[in-house]
Amino acid sequence: MPKYIKKRTAKTRTQNYNDLIDVYGYSVGKKRRVDSEINDEVELSLELFREYKSSRELWAEKYQEAVEFRAGAQWSNEEKEVLEARGQAPIVVNRIHPIVETAKSLLTYNSPQFRSTGREDSDSKTAKVMSDLFAWVWDVSSGDEELKRVIDDYYVGGMGVFSVYQDPMADLGKGEVYIKAINPLDVYIDPNSKDPYGKDAAHIIVGKYITDEQAMQIYPDFMDIIEDADSHQTDNEDYPTTDLAATEGQIFDGDDDNPYHTKRRFLERYTKEMHMYYNVFEPFSQNEYLFNSQEMLEYESRYYIKLNKMTGEEIILFDETSVEEMMNLIQTQGTMFHFVVPEPEIDEEGNIIPQDPIRTPGMEDDSPGAIPGSTTVITPITTEELIGMDKIASNEIEKCCVKMTVSVGENLLYTRILPTEEYPIVPVMNHHHRNPYPESDVRLFRPLQEYINKIRSLIIAHASTSTNVKLLIPRGSADIRMIEEEWGRAGTSVIEFDAELGAPIVAGPVPLPNELYKNEADAKYDLEYGFGIFELMQGSSQGAPSTYRGTLVVDEFGQRRIKSKRDDIENMLNQVAKVAIPLMQQLYTEDKVIRLVQPNGTEKEERFNFYKEMENGDVEKFHDIGVGKYDVVVVSGSTLPTNRMALLQTYQELYQAGLIDQVEVLKKSELVDVEGVLERSGQMKQMAMQNEQLQQELKKVKGDLQTAEREEIHAKKRLEVEKFSGGLDKISNRAEAATTIYKNRLADVENNLISSVNAIEGEMES
Repeated sequence: MPKYIKKRTAKTRTQNYNDLIDVYGYSVGKKRRVDSEINDEVELSLELFREYKSSRELWAEKYQEAVEFRAGAQWSNEEKEVLEARGQAPIVVNRIHPIVETAKSLLTYNSPQFRSTGREDSDSKTAKVMSDLFAWVWDVSSGDEELKRVIDDYYVGGMGVFSVYQDPMADLGKGEVYIKAINPLDVYIDPNSKDPYGKDAAHIIVGKYITDEQAMQIYPDFMDIIEDADSHQTDNEDYPTTDLAATEGQIFDGDDDNPYHTKRRFLERYTKEMHMYYNVFEPFSQNEYLFNSQEMLEYESRYYIKLNKMTGEEIILFDETSVEEMMNLIQTQGTMFHFVVPEPEIDEEGNIIPQDPIRTPGMEDDSPGAIPGSTTVITPITTEELIGMDKIASNEIEKCCVKMTVSVGENLLYTRILPTEEYPIVPVMNHHHRNPYPESDVRLFRPLQEYINKIRSLIIAHASTSTNVKLLIPRGSADIRMIEEEWGRAGTSVIEFDAELGAPIVAGPVPLPNELYKNEADAKYDLEYGFGIFELMQGSSQGAPSTYRGTLVVDEFGQRRIKSKRDDIENMLNQVAKVAIPLMQQLYTEDKVIRLVQPNGTEKEERFNFYKEMENGDVEKFHDIGVGKYDVVVVSGSTLPTNRMALLQTYQELYQAGLIDQVEVLKKSELVDVEGVLERSGQMKQMAMQNEQLQQELKKVKGDLQTAEREEIHAKKRLEVEKFSGGLDKISNRAEAATTIYKNRLADVENNLISSVNAIEGEMES
């Protein structure tokens, strides 16, 4: 098989791993000996990890408190003990949780829509495919669910984080790109970073504890190095603990202390570095490539064909079909050929039939009928030689890339140069303070929630104490034990007391001021106002306008507050796309078919990186996503809910104006069975067309009957004249019989048509 041709064969996991080393620029670590020094890369990761962890210690503690507070742990252990000592219950009226859930549902009401554009005109055809491919990556990643997790972390802790990565073993070894949410407490960003997405960070570290069972699934080829690393029984030291009193059964990060599973700390360090790349432009294909050193070596070893004719003409063959044909010709007939014109043939009528030239091995001198100057020398030529001949343009450039260093304990697993200049760890920060320690909405409005809890606890304590009657009696006037027993007994009780010593006094509870209830309502409103999520947006009818249209207007204006959050999320998704595109271009090199479910429930199939033979015999590659530069952005506002009734009305007006079809109108309706409606609608249209055709035929038959009747009248008049002239009775009888038969036939046709029309109209009405 020629060197330039690559065909896919089934590979083992190890073979795929070796391909990663060759293609993706891996540098693999080795098992550390006890007496050896720590690898420099590992030492740097450990040093930075300790520094970053120390810098964010306070923020991590506040983050964890916000997570537990949102989950209902809203009293400290000390506060709980004080309340219980007073006889009060630590009541939690969790207003924050439904507000966060509502905000999250508003921001993820619809799946984000992505649109790709080519940076050059030549990329425009593949840009649409790239949009569909990114939608596929989002779908296989369960992107909607992962986005909910990120937004939840964004509201509660102040920061949500996406990770974009390649899994070369997915899809039967073809690989997939995934977009997943990760725990923000596992992410350590350079404390000097001021960008809300961490783009200016010198390093970003992801530190997490993984069991050996999990490591076997993620790093199967590195287990000897992993098992040599230090192990732990708990991950508590990396996750802060709080003083909040969790409800029964709640377990948070840092609470897990399982002695039955060995855990090891893995560090992934991402660093931006400058690396040498090669920008290559092929004039014959109009394709532009960007190769790293390893990829450039592979590219320079590709073979093409140079044809040199005796006339001095030089031809370069680039298409794979022609190159493969010439390579086979070299192996079977040598490196030289010429063309010979055969003797013409003569057909039976004596006409001369010219013959096409025949390619013949060797020089033209020894062949009768050889075409002068047709001798051609076949020379395999590499891409490196073509670059030297200026047939292909190549320029060395320095390019910023992200270096990934993975270690476990003090052992290096591997380093890798990623094909992107953006960090694959993409955070979104809520209230950004120009540092990687953002504020969250839950932390900002925590005092209001605590105030509501305290008021409610006081109200319930007052209600429970006011039901118990308090008696003030003079000392010695009655038996206290008898009073306690009889007062709590149901029914009538008689209690004797000595009136001379004084009469008992019933002490009633001091009523709570009305301002207390108003304060709770005000705190609830302030909490909703702070989040921008009001009762109406949560589905409550309180305070809603009396009209439906008014409610829609209020809901629409209410969503304006949340659109600032939408901008944060969309900017983060755009950053995710910038990272994913080069990872997709590097990984998706095989012929691949994807299927996407459309909003109307139908499936759309898209194919890319496939070859097709053209009419002229050439083989071309279609939708090669590895070629070109693309921008993928999320459509602004695509995730937010829309006023369906107003939108449906707009679409109906557009349909009436003839600008859209009924399919687009039905997509915006609340109909579940849109496809069924469209199918039945098509059947109704077909039946209406049949009815119209029958009506036209019926009209024609009626016209024929009228014509027949007129002809009958004329025939009778002519016959009367003929009878009067010659008494032609037999002729008259025959004419009347023929006319009657024709009229009867037309009448039968008319009746049949009327029956068909009635049947169709009855079916359409039902």
